[in-house]
Amino acid sequence: MSVIERPLETIQELFRKNWKEGESTDKNDFGVTKHFQELFDTREKLSKIPVLDAQSISTLPLNSLVRFRCMVQDTELSQEVALFASTISNKPDGEEAFICHRYSDGPHEDQMLTSRQNQELMDLRSSYYCVSVPGQSQWVKDADKPTDLDAAVDGLKLEEKKASEVIAERFPFPAVSHFAAVVKTHSSDVSIGVADMVEVIGVLGASDKVSSGDSFDFQEESTAGPRIPTVHAILMNKVEDHGHPELEVNGRPTETDLENLTRDAKTIRENLIQYIAQAVRGDKFAAELVLLQLLARVYSRPSGAVLGKFSLNLKDSTANSPVAKSLENVAKSVLPKVHAIPMTLENLNKNYFYPRGEEHLCSGMLQVTRGTLLLLDETAMEEGTLVDQGIKNLKAVSDVSLYQTLNYVFPYNSLEFQTDISLLIISFGSSLIPVDCGITLKPEPASPDQQSEPTEEELQSFRRYISALRLAEYKFSEDMAKEIETEFMEQRKAASAAGSTLITPNDLALNISLARLVALSKGELTLTRECWDHAVALSKQIKERSSTTTTE
Repeated sequence: MSVIERPLETIQELFRKNWKEGESTDKNDFGVTKHFQELFDTREKLSKIPVLDAQSISTLPLNSLVRFRCMVQDTELSQEVALFASTISNKPDGEEAFICHRYSDGPHEDQMLTSRQNQELMDLRSSYYCVSVPGQSQWVKDADKPTDLDAAVDGLKLEEKKASEVIAERFPFPAVSHFAAVVKTHSSDVSIGVADMVEVIGVLGASDKVSSGDSFDFQEESTAGPRIPTVHAILMNKVEDHGHPELEVNGRPTETDLENLTRDAKTIRENLIQYIAQAVRGDKFAAELVLLQLLARVYSRPSGAVLGKFSLNLKDSTANSPVAKSLENVAKSVLPKVHAIPMTLENLNKNYFYPRGEEHLCSGMLQVTRGTLLLLDETAMEEGTLVDQGIKNLKAVSDVSLYQTLNYVFPYNSLEFQTDISLLIISFGSSLIPVDCGITLKPEPASPDQQSEPTEEELQSFRRYISALRLAEYKFSEDMAKEIETEFMEQRKAASAAGSTLITPNDLALNISLARLVALSKGELTLTRECWDHAVALSKQIKERSSTTTTE
């Protein structure tokens, strides 16, 4: 496909056809965005574009079209004034032409600028430091590769290049290998924030030297900073928080997807609970809560409240319990983005869980994209003292659990950013982190037929089920709301008359949250009486299991 091999030729044709002299460079892309959107308007077509990552960077040629799915780690790199278009003279024949440089590093080696200064137009570029998606599961990486890599790069002049470099403190997880690139955007309409997950379609540029500060150093003789690859963005789309490579970028399941899921949801639900139960020592009630937690997301923030979050704490007092590792393996097999954090004293006292900035923005373990599951293993914590840094880290995790916010700390102030991070905490006793729900595990011996591993086909169905239903539109009917309100008031009156404990607004809020998740897990997009009763029953069991002791 010539546009993949030589995208700059396509861009130059559009420039010659559509550019009008005297137009503003910051508001006119001379049809490039629309042209490439139409060329790659489906996931199937997008999959033909080679993926840019740590492996492919060593062979993909400069100025070829690439696809980079990444997290924006920092949006505050210095803006630069770059050459938009100029009259150049081609070597060796000296033929002159008016060439657009917007999506490239500038004139090629076989081109030279003429002395006509009035034939030069400048452009303002914004640069973002982007990293490979933190915690991305292996099945997503495999699925995101072109179906036929040979076909995708057919005709490209491959060349071996030096492996790319990264800035370690700009990735959330210490000692985890990753890939980084500087994405340069040319549109004033792009609105991208830190920790956003984006899919960039653009032209692969040369590697720039990035200094320890936030600026770029374009002097070849400079030795400061690592060399980071550059991508000149043509399309830069936010990816919804599902992260599933087969779903559309906007994340909303199609009508066909929903029809299939609602038809098969109850069967998938039962099989998935059984699969999760293997990781929590046969405890099917705990497995059901884990499933609901995997479907949870923040869907609204009315008047400061945070609706949809559901942090979960599983308490297991068994020494050397395999639960944390087993849950990590299960989660990575069905979720697009998962990372396990051992909550050791060393991790808490010596690392950073929150981003902080001086010369540039350094990452923290909580700077991840929306929809990421963080599995916190408090059973790894040993006896000792939490220093000031450890206390600050626990405060950052608590803020995520309680409010789904994360402070980015700077020398003279801090900025609060909204998050949507799933927290699943494994501990011996009650967690150090305040959670929405905490229960004690009750192991149950599993029969041989319950210990079988799911097939690849079943895993695929689990993945689509979670990713699609998590973002499905859910409605709470007025009739059902009135029915629940009446029931709540009657229960409070009855409890008051009997002198028993009153059901609280917090209890009601938990029941409503559970009911939404139960309904979605069963493929129901509106709340039914059956789902409400199921949620109330779960809530009662949660209270019973919140203080019981694990049995062998």
